[in-house]
Amino acid sequence: MNTVKKRRGLAVAGTLLAAAMVVTGCSASGGGAEGEETFDLTWTSYTTPEGYYSMAMDEWIEIVEERTEGRVTIEPFYMGSLCATMDGLACTKDGRADIAYTSAAFHPAEFPLANVVTVPFVAKDPVAQTATAMSLYNNNEAYAAEFKAQGVHALYFAPVTTSILGTTTEASKFEDLNGLSVRGTARMLKALEMAGANPSAIAVSEIYESIENGVIDAWSSTGLESAITEWNLGEVTSHMTDTQSGSFINVVAIMNDEVWNSLPEDIQQIMLEASEEVWGGLSGDYLDAIFTETCDRAEEQGVELSVWSDEETAKWEAAVGDTLVNDWKAEAEAAGATDVEGFYADYLAELETATEESDYVAPVEYCLSR
Repeated sequence: MNTVKKRRGLAVAGTLLAAAMVVTGCSASGGGAEGEETFDLTWTSYTTPEGYYSMAMDEWIEIVEERTEGRVTIEPFYMGSLCATMDGLACTKDGRADIAYTSAAFHPAEFPLANVVTVPFVAKDPVAQTATAMSLYNNNEAYAAEFKAQGVHALYFAPVTTSILGTTTEASKFEDLNGLSVRGTARMLKALEMAGANPSAIAVSEIYESIENGVIDAWSSTGLESAITEWNLGEVTSHMTDTQSGSFINVVAIMNDEVWNSLPEDIQQIMLEASEEVWGGLSGDYLDAIFTETCDRAEEQGVELSVWSDEETAKWEAAVGDTLVNDWKAEAEAAGATDVEGFYADYLAELETATEESDYVAPVEYCLSR
């Protein structure tokens, strides 16, 4: 059975179903083959079915369903068909969904420490960044307490690959940002402003039309594979470059804490194993396939790929300085976080270790090396 195709069909039907009925979240549906309790779960995602988050989500679900031998079934809803992008946390908390994709960047007041990832130029390796987030969740009381306070359990953190700058003409130098109207997210908006650009906080789904209509000149804060395979941005921006600004957002799959605690320990363990297998590193057949497809489609669309030199990246880093990390620290303290300096030191130490252990290859580099 082709699980991915089956689930994408469910997503279309799920859109209509969600509009026609009230979703009540996790429900026990009786006994399993030997009288064991079964669990029917829903998962809300803002991603498209073709994106690598969804492919990984499908893989995770398949592992869990197979290893629990029918005791757990999980129905995914793509593209905000159950809960809107910014509502993933609220939907998980109130039971409209049992599991959701969201990001700490969407909820800075609720996750002040976790928003450390929103500072550009700090984490150049997104796999190391998410490994650090998982380690902090498991070992740092203050970090884990943010999730506990929201009534959610983190199943896994997923990396957003290195941010790309997409333009209609070549932008190989720091000075090329000056005067450009550029879509960005989170703290990258301020980083763009400090580079002389005019930042625009539009949704990723609006980039294509905004470029076509001349509303913006360029986009950032999106990974190459997402830009090419999900949003077809190669059709409107012929140049894509890795500015080496790093990864400054990650995604987290959260489960309603009461639902998590209602699951038997063996099912919890299976879910933890699935998380490690799917996101233990940026690898796997589904990811290899999406990166290969990304390179092929970029070539077909005539996209010219490049990487900024270390010298040009250093100019942008120097312009930003400590401003953005100090902004995060001040916001975290204002939100009630304590010992932010100590936490940041722990974060950097964890990140350094994880980076040394990672063999991550950025998508643009991957494509250029073929």
